Amino acid sequence: MRSNLPGGAHSDVLRAKPETEEEKAALVAEIKERAKKAFARKEMPTCEALYFKAIEVAPEASTYANRSAVRLAMGRPTEAKDDATRAVELDAAYAKAYYRLGQACEKIFHFDEAIDAYAVGASLEPESKLWPAYREKAEKAKVDYESRPPAPAPAPATIERYEISSRLKASLASSSSGSGGKKDATAAPGGKTTEFRGYKLDSQGRKTTFFNNELDEETKQLIGDIAPRKVDADVAMRVADGASAWNQSGTFEETNHTAYAKKWFREELVKMMVDLPPVKVGDVDVQQYLTIDKVTDFRGDASTAMARGKKKYVVDVAFTLAWKFATNKSGTASGTAFFPDVTGDAVQGDDGPLECQVTVDSNTPQHARAVVDSHVKSESVGLRPEVLALAKRFLVEFRQAK
Repeated sequence: MRSNLPGGAHSDVLRAKPETEEEKAALVAEIKERAKKAFARKEMPTCEALYFKAIEVAPEASTYANRSAVRLAMGRPTEAKDDATRAVELDAAYAKAYYRLGQACEKIFHFDEAIDAYAVGASLEPESKLWPAYREKAEKAKVDYESRPPAPAPAPATIERYEISSRLKASLASSSSGSGGKKDATAAPGGKTTEFRGYKLDSQGRKTTFFNNELDEETKQLIGDIAPRKVDADVAMRVADGASAWNQSGTFEETNHTAYAKKWFREELVKMMVDLPPVKVGDVDVQQYLTIDKVTDFRGDASTAMARGKKKYVVDVAFTLAWKFATNKSGTASGTAFFPDVTGDAVQGDDGPLECQVTVDSNTPQHARAVVDSHVKSESVGLRPEVLALAKRFLVEFRQAK
């Protein structure tokens, strides 16, 4: 793997050579931001190159874990496992590293290691409901894998010999003798000779193409009856749990669940009430709440993919929320919050809250701006953590429903 790419949009950071710790920290932060966006756009080779550079500059557990996710998405689970293992070695208390390790181990059928990794993750985050689901899924996959019948041993190579029919021998002899490579000749009435250019006579004396292969009775018996037959009764197909009756071989199959995701987010987001700092009304503290008027500009997709009997859940959506809250004086604060990167990796990762772009309506009172800064734009409290928690709940319910 090369640590840089010739030219390209990221050549400035891939070829950078920071010297001070400040320069290294700034470079790694910039690389992570670009890698996150590249991952969302499914630009995996670019994403891998960026994380490679970040590890080269300042090896961290989070960077190894992120590169593990990239390599797993690129179909390289063994390398993904190596990166996740390195992340665990660098920071044994980093829960996300155990999730990456478990995912990679499942892909290479190391189910016991995956189960152990999820158990450690659960001990680090006992309040999370995701770890038991991960572990249960790995345990089921292990049982399914171990219950498969063993693959039959390959049959030894044999050379079967067949006797050439007497008619075929005669045909071969007649075509190779007599003319010395000249065209076949047939006696015509009156003693004249008629040449058949590219034709021959079959066993019934009929003119046919030279390349026509006439089967004798012995050859027909050897081939057997190959005529189409009518199926008298319906054939019962064995359909595994979650698989399709039309896809018995277990090849890749994707099902779109975008409508389900859109309906779920629209219904749940408008129910959300975000706690704001209480305000004094006389001698009483009155709790304030931020509410969501509507969800607009919903785009992206949600789907499940089946491949070789295994199901993968894919979520990549974006939406805009119209928010508002009443102030302790006159007027109402309002605006929008655009969440452009609500993906499974962003929701389950530990890179902080979801990316968000906040706009504030011009009629918002000046005295409400401080609350907007502290509870709408803030990464740690208010709207953004609440949306992240709701997105995590969606992933759990999505897996249970689909």
